[in-house]
Amino acid sequence: MFLFLPFSFPYMSSMQKFIESCLLSAAKTIELERKKGLKIKVKGRNDWASSADMASEKQVVARIRKAYPDSIVLSEESYLGSDLLADSLFVLDPIDGTHNFIAGIPLYGVSLAHYSRGKPTAGGMYLAPQKQMLYAEKGKPSTMNGKKICASSTAKLEDFFLLCDSRLHVIEKQGMLRGVLRLEGMSQHTRFLGVAVHNMGYVAMGAVDAAMEFKLKPYDFAAGAYVAERAGATVTDLEGKRWTLETKRFLSSNGKQHNRILDILNGRE
Repeated sequence: MFLFLPFSFPYMSSMQKFIESCLLSAAKTIELERKKGLKIKVKGRNDWASSADMASEKQVVARIRKAYPDSIVLSEESYLGSDLLADSLFVLDPIDGTHNFIAGIPLYGVSLAHYSRGKPTAGGMYLAPQKQMLYAEKGKPSTMNGKKICASSTAKLEDFFLLCDSRLHVIEKQGMLRGVLRLEGMSQHTRFLGVAVHNMGYVAMGAVDAAMEFKLKPYDFAAGAYVAERAGATVTDLEGKRWTLETKRFLSSNGKQHNRILDILNGRE
């Protein structure tokens, strides 16, 4: 169940205005590129980029350079070698869920986060097909379209709605496929959406109770993990440790069965 609380924010910080403006502009650019006809670049197995990814990135990076000239940018397509501990770092995913986007599946989004010395200060995700803007900032709760959101209150694992990384071959190589299958059999529902912004975003909204990720890069989760956390979710790596920009495997949940899910994934139960 989506949980929207009667709480809105009449005041928006300059960072929120900037991030949300960048995300909305990127979404418009993406749709314009689709109408022109997408050009596809195959970077590797399960790793494609489109002309829309490139155009989205180019536009947002240009805006960052103009508004925050002293900041560093980390982005998926062209800016991969950035210092994760920089004083001012913007982390951008110009399209998360590129494969879905190319296929015409309306499960993708744009994300942009700001970090200072490895710590998040602000982050936003725009789930463009659903017109859902999620945002979090230091000292404030997470919001969606200006309304406060929070993680679900589902208590029993048997009632959980789970989301999981769709790359089952990766999960198998990590020795956790048996745990995922067990959780799928125990939970109420398990779905594989193939996009981290939706997985973590839906945990933040309270639409689902937990999401598992097994091979992410910083731009995949920089905004999503922070938005989920500021919404009251528990977010850790798959050993239960605090996440950083170097974390690759994630469990985000409402916290009610977090440790038990970790135990099942790691074969301790």
